[in-house]
Amino acid sequence: MVNRTSPDGLRQKLLAVDAAIAAHPLASEPVTRAHAVIDEFRPAGKEAVAQELADRGLPGLVTLGTITVRESLSWGRLHRDRKKLVKRIDRLSR
Repeated sequence: MVNRTSPDGLRQKLLAVDAAIAAHPLASEPVTRAHAVIDEFRPAGKEAVAQELADRGLPGLVTLGTITVRESLSWGRLHRDRKKLVKRIDRLSR
């Protein structure tokens, strides 16, 4: 049995947190692709960004905003938990 505070137990928890981050809606392929389009087309203006998102079949700006507002808290918690686990593993591994 692996102890939760042992380095191996913490690494298992870290793997679970990494999996949850990878499966999170803010890490989904459509959302990450939409953010890349926004970054690329931002200089052209909001209308150009919205049109490009629609042309590529990606979530629109309103949908992205809704997803961001709804999912940011859990996204932040996962990343905070990951940071704590990495720090604890590092401390125990010294």
